[in-house]
Amino acid sequence: MAIRTPTLNLIYILEDSQPVVVELKAWDGYSLELTLAPSFVRALFAKTDGVWIKLAGWRRGARLWQEGTSVRGEKCGTLELACWSGVWFSPRLLERIPQSIVSAYRGISLSINPYDLDLMFVPIFLSRATSWETNVLKWCRKLFSKVKSWSGLLNYDFSAIGSSFQLKQLGEVVEEFDSKVLPHMGESIHEIRRRLLTVRHVGPKIADAYLLFTGLDISSAPVDRHLTKMMRRLELIPHFTLPEKRLCLQYECSECPKMHSCLRALMREQFGYAAGWLQTVMYLHDTLYCSKKACSECPLKAMCMEWKL
Repeated sequence: MAIRTPTLNLIYILEDSQPVVVELKAWDGYSLELTLAPSFVRALFAKTDGVWIKLAGWRRGARLWQEGTSVRGEKCGTLELACWSGVWFSPRLLERIPQSIVSAYRGISLSINPYDLDLMFVPIFLSRATSWETNVLKWCRKLFSKVKSWSGLLNYDFSAIGSSFQLKQLGEVVEEFDSKVLPHMGESIHEIRRRLLTVRHVGPKIADAYLLFTGLDISSAPVDRHLTKMMRRLELIPHFTLPEKRLCLQYECSECPKMHSCLRALMREQFGYAAGWLQTVMYLHDTLYCSKKACSECPLKAMCMEWKL
Protein backbone atom coordinates (compact mmCIF):
# COMPACT_ATOMS: atom_id res chain seq x y z
CA MET A 1 0.00 0.00 0.00
CA ALA A 2 1.23 3.52 -0.75
CA ILE A 3 0.30 6.97 0.50
CA ARG A 4 0.92 9.96 -1.76
CA THR A 5 1.35 13.48 -0.43
CA PRO A 6 -0.07 15.82 -3.07
CA THR A 7 2.07 18.89 -2.37
CA LEU A 8 5.50 17.27 -2.53
CA ASN A 9 4.41 14.44 -4.82
CA LEU A 10 6.15 11.93 -2.58
CA ILE A 11 5.00 8.38 -2.06
CA TYR A 12 5.36 6.76 1.36
CA ILE A 13 5.34 2.98 1.02
CA LEU A 14 3.72 0.87 3.71
CA GLU A 15 6.35 -1.84 3.62
CA ASP A 16 5.46 -5.39 4.56
CA SER A 17 9.02 -6.37 5.41
CA GLN A 18 10.35 -5.49 8.86
CA PRO A 19 14.15 -5.15 8.89
CA VAL A 20 15.74 -5.80 12.26
CA VAL A 21 17.52 -2.42 12.36
CA VAL A 22 17.62 0.37 9.78
CA GLU A 23 19.87 3.43 9.94
CA LEU A 24 19.75 6.86 8.33
CA LYS A 25 22.41 9.53 8.35
CA ALA A 26 21.20 12.91 9.61
CA TRP A 27 23.45 15.98 9.80
CA ASP A 28 25.76 17.60 12.26
CA GLY A 29 23.72 19.09 15.11
CA TYR A 30 20.54 17.13 14.35
CA SER A 31 18.45 16.24 17.41
CA LEU A 32 15.76 13.56 17.41
CA GLU A 33 14.68 14.76 20.86
CA LEU A 34 14.11 18.38 19.78
CA THR A 35 12.55 17.33 16.47
CA LEU A 36 9.92 15.24 18.22
CA ALA A 37 9.34 17.74 21.06
CA PRO A 38 6.88 20.04 19.20
CA SER A 39 5.53 17.41 16.78
CA PHE A 40 2.11 15.80 17.21
CA VAL A 41 3.76 12.58 16.02
CA ARG A 42 5.32 12.38 19.48
CA ALA A 43 1.90 11.60 20.98
CA LEU A 44 2.05 8.15 19.35
CA PHE A 45 5.40 7.36 20.98
CA ALA A 46 6.69 6.94 24.52
CA LYS A 47 10.34 7.36 25.50
CA THR A 48 12.08 4.68 27.59
CA ASP A 49 15.83 4.74 28.28
CA GLY A 50 16.51 7.01 25.31
CA VAL A 51 14.42 4.94 22.88
CA TRP A 52 11.12 6.11 21.40
CA ILE A 53 8.60 3.25 21.18
CA LYS A 54 5.46 3.48 19.03
CA LEU A 55 2.36 2.88 21.13
CA ALA A 56 -0.38 2.44 18.55
CA GLY A 57 -1.25 2.36 14.87
CA TRP A 58 1.04 1.43 11.99
CA ARG A 59 4.18 -0.43 13.09
CA ARG A 60 3.12 -0.48 16.74
CA GLY A 61 6.16 -1.45 18.77
CA ALA A 62 8.64 0.18 16.38
CA ARG A 63 11.65 1.74 18.13
CA LEU A 64 13.60 4.89 17.23
CA TRP A 65 16.79 6.25 18.73
CA GLN A 66 19.71 8.50 17.86
CA GLU A 67 23.38 7.57 17.80
CA GLY A 68 25.63 10.50 17.00
CA THR A 69 24.52 11.99 13.70
CA SER A 70 22.58 8.87 12.75
CA VAL A 71 19.06 7.84 13.65
CA ARG A 72 18.19 4.17 13.93
CA GLY A 73 14.93 2.25 13.86
CA GLU A 74 13.82 -1.24 14.73
CA LYS A 75 10.70 -2.98 13.41
CA CYS A 76 10.17 -0.27 10.78
CA GLY A 77 11.38 0.54 7.28
CA THR A 78 13.70 3.32 6.16
CA LEU A 79 10.88 5.51 4.79
CA GLU A 80 8.93 5.28 8.03
CA LEU A 81 12.05 6.07 10.01
CA ALA A 82 12.76 9.05 7.74
CA CYS A 83 9.26 10.49 8.22
CA TRP A 84 9.00 10.01 11.99
CA SER A 85 12.53 11.25 12.68
CA GLY A 86 12.35 14.17 10.24
CA VAL A 87 15.49 13.06 8.38
CA TRP A 88 13.48 13.21 5.14
CA PHE A 89 13.34 17.03 5.39
CA SER A 90 15.71 18.83 3.02
CA PRO A 91 17.67 21.89 4.22
CA ARG A 92 17.05 23.36 0.75
CA LEU A 93 13.46 23.98 1.81
CA LEU A 94 14.74 26.57 4.30
CA GLU A 95 16.27 28.94 1.75
CA ARG A 96 13.49 31.50 2.29
CA ILE A 97 13.95 31.54 6.10
CA PRO A 98 16.24 34.17 7.69
CA GLN A 99 19.68 32.66 8.25
CA SER A 100 19.68 33.55 11.96
CA ILE A 101 16.63 31.33 12.52
CA VAL A 102 18.05 28.48 10.43
CA SER A 103 21.35 28.67 12.35
CA ALA A 104 19.62 28.69 15.74
CA TYR A 105 17.38 25.73 14.90
CA ARG A 106 19.42 23.73 12.40
CA GLY A 107 19.14 20.67 14.64
CA ILE A 108 15.36 20.58 14.43
CA SER A 109 13.64 18.91 11.52
CA LEU A 110 9.97 18.22 10.75
CA SER A 111 8.57 14.94 12.08
CA ILE A 112 5.52 13.81 10.09
CA ASN A 113 3.35 10.72 10.10
CA PRO A 114 1.52 9.87 6.85
CA TYR A 115 1.07 6.29 8.06
CA ASP A 116 -1.61 7.00 10.68
CA LEU A 117 -3.93 9.45 8.96
CA ASP A 118 -6.66 8.39 11.38
CA LEU A 119 -4.91 8.37 14.77
CA MET A 120 -3.07 11.64 14.10
CA PHE A 121 -6.41 13.43 14.39
CA VAL A 122 -6.58 12.55 18.11
CA PRO A 123 -3.68 14.55 19.63
CA ILE A 124 -4.25 17.43 17.21
CA PHE A 125 -7.94 17.73 18.13
CA LEU A 126 -7.14 17.44 21.84
CA SER A 127 -4.62 20.29 21.68
CA ARG A 128 -7.22 23.07 21.66
CA ALA A 129 -6.91 25.55 24.56
CA THR A 130 -4.73 23.35 26.74
CA SER A 131 -1.12 22.41 27.48
CA TRP A 132 0.66 20.08 25.05
CA GLU A 133 3.15 18.83 27.63
CA THR A 134 0.88 18.70 30.66
CA ASN A 135 -2.42 17.46 29.25
CA VAL A 136 -2.37 16.30 25.62
CA LEU A 137 0.59 13.95 26.00
CA LYS A 138 -0.80 12.59 29.27
CA TRP A 139 -4.20 11.89 27.70
CA CYS A 140 -2.65 10.25 24.65
CA ARG A 141 -0.30 8.03 26.66
CA LYS A 142 -3.27 6.81 28.70
CA LEU A 143 -5.52 6.40 25.67
CA PHE A 144 -3.00 4.62 23.44
CA SER A 145 -2.00 2.27 26.23
CA LYS A 146 -5.58 0.97 26.08
CA VAL A 147 -6.59 1.44 22.43
CA LYS A 148 -4.15 0.45 19.68
CA SER A 149 -6.08 1.22 16.50
CA TRP A 150 -8.58 3.66 15.03
CA SER A 151 -11.41 1.12 15.00
CA GLY A 152 -11.08 0.79 18.76
CA LEU A 153 -11.77 4.53 19.15
CA LEU A 154 -15.06 4.63 17.27
CA ASN A 155 -17.13 3.44 20.21
CA TYR A 156 -14.70 4.25 23.00
CA ASP A 157 -15.82 5.90 26.25
CA PHE A 158 -13.38 8.81 26.53
CA SER A 159 -14.57 9.60 30.06
CA ALA A 160 -12.25 6.76 31.11
CA ILE A 161 -9.35 9.06 30.20
CA GLY A 162 -10.58 12.26 31.83
CA SER A 163 -13.38 14.78 32.15
CA SER A 164 -12.00 17.67 30.07
CA PHE A 165 -14.17 19.25 27.38
CA GLN A 166 -11.55 18.26 24.78
CA LEU A 167 -12.01 14.56 25.55
CA LYS A 168 -15.79 14.91 25.66
CA GLN A 169 -15.84 16.60 22.27
CA LEU A 170 -13.41 14.06 20.80
CA GLY A 171 -15.93 11.37 21.68
CA GLU A 172 -18.56 13.37 19.82
CA VAL A 173 -16.59 13.77 16.58
CA VAL A 174 -14.52 10.62 15.94
CA GLU A 175 -17.29 9.08 13.85
CA GLU A 176 -17.75 12.40 12.03
CA PHE A 177 -14.07 12.46 11.12
CA ASP A 178 -14.27 8.80 10.11
CA SER A 179 -17.15 9.38 7.70
CA LYS A 180 -16.52 12.94 6.47
CA VAL A 181 -12.72 13.04 6.12
CA LEU A 182 -11.00 9.67 5.93
CA PRO A 183 -12.79 8.43 2.77
CA HIS A 184 -11.56 11.52 0.88
CA MET A 185 -7.80 11.31 1.48
CA GLY A 186 -7.13 10.87 -2.23
CA GLU A 187 -8.68 14.22 -3.11
CA SER A 188 -7.05 17.66 -3.31
CA ILE A 189 -5.50 19.32 -0.27
CA HIS A 190 -8.14 22.05 -0.42
CA GLU A 191 -10.93 19.45 -0.35
CA ILE A 192 -9.35 17.53 2.54
CA ARG A 193 -8.98 20.80 4.47
CA ARG A 194 -12.55 21.82 3.66
CA ARG A 195 -13.86 18.49 4.87
CA LEU A 196 -11.86 18.78 8.08
CA LEU A 197 -13.53 22.13 8.69
CA THR A 198 -16.98 20.54 8.40
CA VAL A 199 -16.24 18.46 11.52
CA ARG A 200 -17.65 20.02 14.67
CA HIS A 201 -15.18 22.00 16.80
CA VAL A 202 -12.51 21.94 14.05
CA GLY A 203 -11.21 25.36 12.99
CA PRO A 204 -8.40 26.46 10.66
CA LYS A 205 -5.66 25.90 13.26
CA ILE A 206 -6.63 22.25 13.82
CA ALA A 207 -7.14 21.60 10.11
CA ASP A 208 -3.73 23.04 9.23
CA ALA A 209 -1.97 21.19 12.04
CA TYR A 210 -3.46 17.98 10.68
CA LEU A 211 -2.26 18.71 7.14
CA LEU A 212 1.21 19.64 8.40
CA PHE A 213 1.96 16.77 10.77
CA THR A 214 0.51 14.06 8.54
CA GLY A 215 2.80 15.38 5.80
CA LEU A 216 -0.13 16.01 3.46
CA ASP A 217 0.82 19.68 3.12
CA ILE A 218 3.94 20.95 4.89
CA SER A 219 3.25 24.49 3.70
CA SER A 220 0.18 24.60 5.97
CA ALA A 221 1.20 26.63 9.02
CA PRO A 222 -1.26 26.37 11.94
CA VAL A 223 -1.96 29.92 13.08
CA ASP A 224 -1.79 29.85 16.88
CA ARG A 225 -0.86 32.36 19.57
CA HIS A 226 2.81 31.36 19.39
CA LEU A 227 3.03 32.04 15.67
CA THR A 228 1.19 35.37 15.83
CA LYS A 229 3.41 36.56 18.69
CA MET A 230 6.65 35.57 16.95
CA MET A 231 5.69 36.97 13.53
CA ARG A 232 5.15 40.38 15.12
CA ARG A 233 8.05 40.19 17.54
CA LEU A 234 10.58 39.23 14.86
CA GLU A 235 8.88 41.40 12.24
CA LEU A 236 8.76 38.55 9.75
CA ILE A 237 5.12 39.36 8.98
CA PRO A 238 4.25 42.25 11.31
CA HIS A 239 0.77 43.04 9.95
CA PHE A 240 -1.87 40.40 9.28
CA THR A 241 -5.37 39.13 9.99
CA LEU A 242 -6.32 35.67 11.24
CA PRO A 243 -7.87 32.88 9.12
CA GLU A 244 -11.68 32.80 9.19
CA LYS A 245 -13.41 29.44 9.09
CA ARG A 246 -16.35 30.72 7.03
CA LEU A 247 -13.95 31.91 4.31
CA CYS A 248 -11.78 28.79 4.49
CA LEU A 249 -14.89 26.70 3.82
CA GLN A 250 -15.66 28.73 0.70
CA TYR A 251 -12.31 29.52 -0.90
CA GLU A 252 -8.85 28.26 -1.61
CA CYS A 253 -6.18 30.65 -0.33
CA SER A 254 -5.37 31.88 -3.83
CA GLU A 255 -9.01 32.90 -4.38
CA CYS A 256 -9.89 34.16 -0.90
CA PRO A 257 -10.77 37.87 -0.52
CA LYS A 258 -8.42 37.97 2.50
CA MET A 259 -5.45 36.36 0.73
CA HIS A 260 -3.33 39.53 1.02
CA SER A 261 -3.84 39.89 4.77
CA CYS A 262 -4.49 36.39 6.20
CA LEU A 263 -1.47 35.05 8.08
CA ARG A 264 -1.94 31.52 6.75
CA ALA A 265 -1.86 32.74 3.15
CA LEU A 266 1.05 35.10 3.83
CA MET A 267 3.08 32.30 5.43
CA ARG A 268 2.60 30.10 2.37
CA GLU A 269 3.43 32.95 0.00
CA GLN A 270 6.55 34.12 1.84
CA PHE A 271 8.04 30.85 3.07
CA GLY A 272 6.63 28.19 0.75
CA TYR A 273 7.19 24.59 1.83
CA ALA A 274 9.21 25.84 4.82
CA ALA A 275 6.14 27.52 6.38
CA GLY A 276 5.24 24.48 8.48
CA TRP A 277 8.79 24.07 9.74
CA LEU A 278 8.94 27.76 10.65
CA GLN A 279 5.67 27.56 12.59
CA THR A 280 7.04 24.55 14.48
CA VAL A 281 10.27 26.27 15.52
CA MET A 282 8.39 29.46 16.41
CA TYR A 283 6.28 27.41 18.82
CA LEU A 284 9.44 25.90 20.29
CA HIS A 285 11.20 29.25 20.51
CA ASP A 286 8.30 30.89 22.28
CA THR A 287 8.09 28.09 24.86
CA LEU A 288 11.86 27.95 25.42
CA TYR A 289 12.61 31.68 25.58
CA CYS A 290 9.79 34.23 25.23
CA SER A 291 7.32 32.66 27.65
CA LYS A 292 10.12 32.26 30.19
CA LYS A 293 11.39 35.81 29.60
CA ALA A 294 14.83 34.36 28.92
CA CYS A 295 15.77 37.30 26.69
CA SER A 296 19.47 37.35 27.63
CA GLU A 297 19.86 33.74 26.41
CA CYS A 298 17.72 34.13 23.27
CA PRO A 299 19.56 33.29 20.01
CA LEU A 300 17.19 35.55 18.05
CA LYS A 301 17.35 38.64 20.23
CA ALA A 302 19.10 40.66 17.50
CA MET A 303 15.89 40.32 15.44
CA CYS A 304 13.47 40.89 18.30
CA MET A 305 11.53 44.13 18.54
CA GLU A 306 10.93 43.58 22.26
CA TRP A 307 14.67 43.28 22.92
CA LYS A 308 15.41 46.41 20.87
CA LEU A 309 12.99 48.39 23.05
